[in-house]
Amino acid sequence: MLHYSDNYKISNYKINMERLANIKELKEKIKELQSLLEDFINLHESKKNKIINLEIEIKEIKQNMNKYLDEIEELIDVK
Repeated sequence: MLHYSDNYKISNYKINMERLANIKELKEKIKELQSLLEDFINLHESKKNKIINLEIEIKEIKQNMNKYLDEIEELIDVK
């Protein structure tokens, strides 16, 4: 038969092991959240860069259209 102090030690050991398991689980969840957050940030930056690139492309298209319109006007004026 186990002595009271032995039961107490076993109880404390089980509690400590459960705490360690919980801490390990929390660390894994934190790592997963960090990874998800990094993925989200990367996705956001990627979309932001795409928007910037599209805005630049639109600006270039507008400039080219104006240039082409000016050329057409000149051609019309010459005839």
